[in-house]
Amino acid sequence: MIFITNSPVWSLGKGKGAPSFYNTLKLYNDKGHDVLLLTTEDSLELNELSNVNIYKLPKLPLVKTQILFGGIRLIHKFINYFLSQVIGLVYLLRYTSGHRLIYAYEIGFVPAAKLCGLIKKLAVISRFQGTVLTSLVDKVSIPKKLYLRLKFLDHIWALKTKTDLTIMTDDGTKGLDVLLLLGRKKSDILFLANGVDLPNIDECELSSYNKNQKEGDIVFSSVSRIQKWKRLDRSIDIFEKFHSVNPNSHYNICGDGVELENMKAYVKKKNLCNAVTFLGSIDKNTVYSVLQDSHYFLSSYSLSNLGNPLFEAIRCNNLVVTLDNGDTAKVVEDGVTGFISPEQDYLDNADSLIENFNDKELYESININANHRLDDLLVSWEQRMSSEYEYVDKNIGIL
Repeated sequence: MIFITNSPVWSLGKGKGAPSFYNTLKLYNDKGHDVLLLTTEDSLELNELSNVNIYKLPKLPLVKTQILFGGIRLIHKFINYFLSQVIGLVYLLRYTSGHRLIYAYEIGFVPAAKLCGLIKKLAVISRFQGTVLTSLVDKVSIPKKLYLRLKFLDHIWALKTKTDLTIMTDDGTKGLDVLLLLGRKKSDILFLANGVDLPNIDECELSSYNKNQKEGDIVFSSVSRIQKWKRLDRSIDIFEKFHSVNPNSHYNICGDGVELENMKAYVKKKNLCNAVTFLGSIDKNTVYSVLQDSHYFLSSYSLSNLGNPLFEAIRCNNLVVTLDNGDTAKVVEDGVTGFISPEQDYLDNADSLIENFNDKELYESININANHRLDDLLVSWEQRMSSEYEYVDKNIGIL
């Protein structure tokens, strides 16, 4: 089988960040399939996956977006996406000999994979880690929906492309609803949540990290890539309001990304440098150490806040503080399994924290309820990948 993608296997460097893509490659590697990975990622090393061979695709030269503006930026983006399909098709046609299945991971090369599948008479799977198009199925204005359809035309093109199977991740961004809205058939879609390898703290060898909090501090944490849509600024605002009342509090931020320097500047502007620590990209055990030391977990994304970091935080007995968008409210119920506010009123979460800080019984009750909620919802990565393999084997029938 042949994978094609413009997404990194690990979002924050090897062994760091979401393991979704790596676990997918490992699944088919461990099942004994010969896998060719066509990727735009530089210097990728997967020697431990003996059945996976890597071929580097060329990257298009990118014009710095700051010198582009408005419609010019969009036109540049769409031209690049179209040219990427041409490049992807050329390389797929060249390397698909001997392969029976094309697996297009994320939006980068889905149309190219579909066209190659038609030409070569190969089965095609498209796979998406959620969607940025959640607002298309929400009650928003028609102008905003038209704007989204224009801004994310590349996403829409990929999602609308009919493949033999589309695997959409149930990450709270309403991916299934978006696919159906775009005209896809439910029978062609496998809608699965990511697996979660939740920590058993009693058995986990916790790593050490440089702790800037003092003994007895009230500790907050966040874990994510630091990108615009993760809206770390809102979490910083919530912490700032709490910290103004409880100065013996500290906020540890795990992760790296394009917005890191902007967020550091934001913290400096708010005079919070002594109360906020950026820990950067760290391995899983160190993340567990941070969460084990933490009391409250802040997640203020703009699409959906359901994801492995939030689940891991609950398992480490953090009280989750988040926003009601996407499907987040299916897991986090205000005052029952966490604190959750409307997105536009995100600072209400700070008020809830301040008001209920001394209610230890409520804190314990929320932690117990949240863990029970996870018991009913989550599956391991082994179960998740087994479900995919069994479905592909049964319905695509070429494994």
